[in-house]
Amino acid sequence: MRDNKSLLRKMKVKKGFNLISMPTVSLSEEEADTFIDYMYQETSMVNYARLEKMTLPQKNVRGIGFGSGRFLYPSSEFNESKYKKQWAQNKIQLATVKLRGAIAVFDDDLEDIRGIESEDEYKDQLMRIVTKKAGNELEEIFYIGNTGATPNSFAADDARGMLNGWRYQIGNSASGETYYNNAVPGGANILNACDGGSSGSPFTLAGEIAEQNPAAPYNWEFKYHGMLKTMPSKYKTGGLKNFRYLNSDLVTMDYLEALSARATILGDSIFNGEAAANYHKVPIVDVPLMPHDLGTATAYGTIGGGAYTDVLLTPIGNLIIGVQRDIRIEAQRVAADEATYFFYSIRACCAIENINAVVFLRCLTHRC
Repeated sequence: MRDNKSLLRKMKVKKGFNLISMPTVSLSEEEADTFIDYMYQETSMVNYARLEKMTLPQKNVRGIGFGSGRFLYPSSEFNESKYKKQWAQNKIQLATVKLRGAIAVFDDDLEDIRGIESEDEYKDQLMRIVTKKAGNELEEIFYIGNTGATPNSFAADDARGMLNGWRYQIGNSASGETYYNNAVPGGANILNACDGGSSGSPFTLAGEIAEQNPAAPYNWEFKYHGMLKTMPSKYKTGGLKNFRYLNSDLVTMDYLEALSARATILGDSIFNGEAAANYHKVPIVDVPLMPHDLGTATAYGTIGGGAYTDVLLTPIGNLIIGVQRDIRIEAQRVAADEATYFFYSIRACCAIENINAVVFLRCLTHRC
């Protein structure tokens, strides 16, 4: 596979006044793989989501299991009626949508970058600019996107309205709804932080990720704990290290501040950066593009409607990103702007392999 620095050689990128002169470039499969890898690595998606590279607009991802019933029996009781003949098959179809964009790379910005001496380093910097911007926007679309009017009504020119993201799929996964998993069976396990203290809630306190009860015995409540207990035990057989908490960096900061307030050795080591942020062996991943200004007007919140956010607990690779290898990049030099415009065309989609292996906490408050 070509390295990342060589991608723009095909595009005839030249450092200096005559920055670029080239036709539209369709990346080969090998080059597209490298571009996708680079884009994926420039985001926090690399820490939790599974990347599926697609050659066609649609691809089926299949999971298979034993379904219901046992497999092993006492030897004296084993007979033909005990043969395992039922299988559970879960087929998820990935279907990409086409997205286009343009990024302006200004001459002054590139000239101000220190430490770039060689042509390869220069080209590598250009590729980082393009892939980082594309990756960050895709990450937001994959999480918050929805195609209908609720919970968010996106404008026609807003790519977040082109597909139903992970948050929407989770919120519409109850029995009889679009994203209910008939093969597992089950939908996502949804908790509401605003219900803390109410009957049936796993939480004593409504509010933040970590809080101390103001009344005796003044115990601490960590909502990460309630989420982990809610995760079906059958998904924990591989160990907790295979899970990730996904949340806004603001939630992680609140958690670290709470640990520091407890004045424990663990709290000090995490707060000082000597240990990674985790709860009960489950790493916490900061996803800065997860919204933290959600309202409660609808079942799962509207962007800009309040000051609530989410936390998601799921195994690594359960969230799926599909990116088609049919990638086109075109660059146009605009001397009047002293800039080069990079136009790109990409097809992408997202899905969840096993939505029952998701615990979703909504209506969580945070400190600004």
